[in-house]
Amino acid sequence: MIKKLFCLLPLMAFAAGVAFAQEDKGSLSAGFETNTTYYFNDEVTGAMAPESRFGSNNYLKMDYNRGNFAAGLQMEGYLPAINGHFPMMYSTDQFWRYDLYASFADQGWDVRIGSLYEQFGSGMLLRTYEDRTLGVNNALQGIRVAYTAGDFLNVRGLYGRVRDIKEYTNTTVTGADLSLSLSSLLKLESFNLALEGSVIDNYDPSMMQGVKAHKGGYSGRLAFGYAGFQLRGEYMSRDMDPGIYGFAEITNTKANAIQVELGYSGKGYGALVTLRKLEYAGLKGLWQDQENAMYTSIRYVPALTQQHTYMLATMNPYTAQNDEIGGQADFYYNFKRNTVLGGKKGMKFHVNFSNFYGSLPDMMTGKMSERSLMYRDLTVDAERWFGKDFKMILYYSWQTLNPETMGKGDGLWNSHTVVADMTYKLTRKHSLRMELQHLYTKEDHKNWAAALLEFNVAPKWSISVQDMWNYGQTKIHYINGNISYTYSKVRFAMNFGRFKEGYLCSGGVCRITPAYTGVNLSMIVTL
Repeated sequence: MIKKLFCLLPLMAFAAGVAFAQEDKGSLSAGFETNTTYYFNDEVTGAMAPESRFGSNNYLKMDYNRGNFAAGLQMEGYLPAINGHFPMMYSTDQFWRYDLYASFADQGWDVRIGSLYEQFGSGMLLRTYEDRTLGVNNALQGIRVAYTAGDFLNVRGLYGRVRDIKEYTNTTVTGADLSLSLSSLLKLESFNLALEGSVIDNYDPSMMQGVKAHKGGYSGRLAFGYAGFQLRGEYMSRDMDPGIYGFAEITNTKANAIQVELGYSGKGYGALVTLRKLEYAGLKGLWQDQENAMYTSIRYVPALTQQHTYMLATMNPYTAQNDEIGGQADFYYNFKRNTVLGGKKGMKFHVNFSNFYGSLPDMMTGKMSERSLMYRDLTVDAERWFGKDFKMILYYSWQTLNPETMGKGDGLWNSHTVVADMTYKLTRKHSLRMELQHLYTKEDHKNWAAALLEFNVAPKWSISVQDMWNYGQTKIHYINGNISYTYSKVRFAMNFGRFKEGYLCSGGVCRITPAYTGVNLSMIVTL
């Protein structure tokens, strides 16, 4: 009965909203996105096209708003999914899934029924979200009630069912979150002080005998700010998830995490230090679903490292480990205009250092290895204009990675990556951008070189071609091109060529993507 209610109420509310919109009462918005790839066999890289040679991810989203009322629908069609999205058991299937919601807000109250996207604190305890790049949509299906009193109090409570990629299950999450701003309550204008806390219960009726079906947890948070200084801290404790770590010795171990951020920002400069310690912090919505852990996870623990965007610097990214301790430090400085280093437009300078130690589980025994270096990265980059038309970014990254974090052997991999990113403005609308990159390493596939050339006609056209060449071992060139066109509320793009196996990351969370050769077409339309 509850399952039918969660499905029918948002659908009825959305249908009523569309009817009102047709009478010019309220507003209706819509968006459509398609991402389709046709694959070829490639004897050079060994990439094999799927049997259908075809993958297509499609999304239709509609939202209706009228006063304090809102309702929405999202439909997703995988016909089948693009390679790398979902495990093998789903990647060859054609299937649809949908999300519905309806909400009403008035006098501090906000009630939503249907699909729930929610985050408590930093997300270590609970986060549900959508990321189409990764293929993640772990929305709960249920009800959330929130109340806000002025600018000092916010209380939220939710109850929802967990989705197992295609459909919602009988596994549920119940949670509550409270945020209290003491500085606003007491009208203290000289500084900011807030106390926050959350509790959740994850109930899975399919737990094996001897393992409790309820996994409870809580977190406490503190935020303080004064005269440019910011301090945030969070502690999380939760029942361990045996579906991730096995059942030997650690079945009744508590999952713990602590994260502290300290930052300062001044005129033209700033610094931020983030420290974190994790112990068995993974939390899947469905304990037995090991293969689908990334898609059923209901928490968010990204890697606290430099989020690289240049292609060679992203070759072997770090992902947060279940047992780790470390952190990162960022320093930013803007050299003033009309100085020797700053030039006429100033220069942006940035340094990031991250360092993590941890241990890895033995999947046969569940025991953890001795703690050792997992990842270290020193990144330095500077951006400066030379005259009015030429901008250069110089980028250097020294990374040390333990390949066991990716299941790729032992020892440590060291790499040095340098990038020169140059943009020249030909006219007010036309620009030419070039990237030259080099990666030096004695491990993995040894040395790489890469180049990209991009021509832009703002705001409509962008054309680029790039090559990644592994001249250190395989001698393979990964050449591909891209063309995109934007007109009004429509964006069309086509990618074609050879793409290497690797990791695709978004917000510090990564998934592996298989090598492929093919043509990819994408289109985004918003109305």
